Amino acid sequence: MTEELQRLEAEALAAIRDASAANALEQVRVRYLGRKEGRLSAILRGLGRMAPEERPKAGAEANRIKAALARALDERAASLAETANPGSAAEPDLSLPPRRRWQGSVHPVSRAIADVWAIFRSLGFTRVRGPEAETEWYNFVALNTPLDHPAADEQDTLYLAPGLLLRSHTSPVQIRTLERHPPPVRIVAPGMVYRRDTYDATHTPAFAQIEGLVVDEGVTFVDFKATLAEFARRFWGPDTQVRFRPSFFPFTEPSAEVDVKRVVVREDGSREETGWIEVMGAGMVDPAVLENVGCDPERYTGWAFGMGPARVAMLRHGIRDIRLFFENDMRFLRQFA
Repeated sequence: MTEELQRLEAEALAAIRDASAANALEQVRVRYLGRKEGRLSAILRGLGRMAPEERPKAGAEANRIKAALARALDERAASLAETANPGSAAEPDLSLPPRRRWQGSVHPVSRAIADVWAIFRSLGFTRVRGPEAETEWYNFVALNTPLDHPAADEQDTLYLAPGLLLRSHTSPVQIRTLERHPPPVRIVAPGMVYRRDTYDATHTPAFAQIEGLVVDEGVTFVDFKATLAEFARRFWGPDTQVRFRPSFFPFTEPSAEVDVKRVVVREDGSREETGWIEVMGAGMVDPAVLENVGCDPERYTGWAFGMGPARVAMLRHGIRDIRLFFENDMRFLRQFA
């Protein structure tokens, strides 16, 4: 049996050396090592029929030959692969231009939030946070918005359970802050909000919002206008013009839409003035809101604002479709690296 195994080994090694292609080499492997038709596999299966005294020696030799053939097959396969793909295992060509590494950057909406926050921090504001799952009290009632208001309808608001919803603005953070901290209060509250909006070029059902609140003794509409005008000039440039249009919000009285007119400097140095663009809603805090959190409206007054940093980023970069911020297209995001 030992001599037969050695003849089989020599024959198999010769067949492996003569194989000139990968498919021919595979046929050799099946002929000698295949589970069903392999000649060496058949010998290994027949060891049980041999005499007990011959079985150990023959088994050891068969296993040695099996390992040798497997090693020879691997070496021949590597040789054939190198012949088919010359240079694949050679040293890399250092004269080739390098591949550019993926480079991360701050998302343009996150950058807008950071820039807005930096300006208000320099004006003495504190950054606060609040839960995204809110009760009807904090999201509507405490903000002078009755539950029969259209904004509280299920067509506009995402409810999780009776009385529990995903906040539709970050104004509940203002209520929670005033409950915990008596005036004076100067806060900025950025965070995600959720609404039943159609996903289109100007709307999305989940987006970031920044709201601010000032409550103290003697706060007037003049303070309100001066602070937001200063913010606009710092954010969009010293030549930015600001106007306040009368509007309505349940939690402010009087209320205003804040518009800006910017001066854009082109690459060639020319200057162009844009039209009026709405950037935020704002107003003086309604006395009913102050009463809801235990503040005396006869003693304290305040103002608040709310803006969408995605819209601010759209204005800053001249982007017309808000969906670009959410599609994670590296060709788009790489522009802001």
